[in-house]
Amino acid sequence: MAGELTHARIGRRALLGSLPLGALGLATAQVRAADGVFIVGSADAPASSVEAMEQLRRDMEQTTRGRYAFTLDHVGPADDKAALEQVRSGEATLGWIRVAELTELAPEIATLSVPFLFMDQKKLMALLDRTSAAPLLDNQLRKQGLEPLGYLDGGALRLVGASASSFRDLQGRQITARPGSLRKVAFETLGLTMLASTPQPQQAAGDNLLELRTDDLLAFAGAGQGLTIAEPPHAYDLMVMVAHRGRYGDLPIDIRETLRTKTAQTAAWQRGAAVQSDAVALQSLHAHGVALSTLPEDERREAHDRVKAAVAGSLRDADQSILSTVLAYAD
Repeated sequence: MAGELTHARIGRRALLGSLPLGALGLATAQVRAADGVFIVGSADAPASSVEAMEQLRRDMEQTTRGRYAFTLDHVGPADDKAALEQVRSGEATLGWIRVAELTELAPEIATLSVPFLFMDQKKLMALLDRTSAAPLLDNQLRKQGLEPLGYLDGGALRLVGASASSFRDLQGRQITARPGSLRKVAFETLGLTMLASTPQPQQAAGDNLLELRTDDLLAFAGAGQGLTIAEPPHAYDLMVMVAHRGRYGDLPIDIRETLRTKTAQTAAWQRGAAVQSDAVALQSLHAHGVALSTLPEDERREAHDRVKAAVAGSLRDADQSILSTVLAYAD
């Protein structure tokens, strides 16, 4: 997929954007040369999110009848910060970013993928509903010049290692996990040393632990003999689709509203696809004979309580009214 995508930079808003629809067809080639919407994301993004963004690109070009060219590209593997900076600078109009990378900009949102904080996906998604805390979270991004358009499910996160059936087995060990400063706080609170990197199956050797995302599991299934995976997820690697507010505001109002609607539809489809992918991945693990375990409920609750207290202590400078609402949903 990535090899088929063409890199392009954003053009300025075309004067042709105000032409009547009947005249647009004659000017399509000129518009494409002068105007465009550039969408960027990390090359480490799960396949379902890349597919969703490609579908969004196609839908927007078809719906807007060629008034704007929509281009999709990736930055380097696991480099969400680079994608975020491209959107914040206006180099890209849109981008999909792991919420774990928003600690410095919107820490209240970064809590959504903290290990052992939100273990119930239904509660997590309820928090993002427009009738609950989503407007409060969205405003935190707007303060940073970003317009939130929707949330994607990057996949469930699970612990993998030679033994992962009790927290007594985890103390003092290293864990390789995708980055996020609040995530590091959580793991350290639980007695683990986090190595921020994209996990690879071969790294789960000796006393090392991995935190694998749904899309990692299929690769792990064939190399996981002798290892144990904690079946219930301890977190979800959420991603948020954001726009540069200036670039987004420069688009004609019909394009903006169409983009908002299409993004919401695409995000809903992607979240459903992510749930299905997770079920398929677990079936593959069963088929390959990978051992599955469940951390004792009392230990999971203890981990949650310790992480919640650590997050609250680390975010004293965050908006406490919003943070308390988010943490209440985590219980």
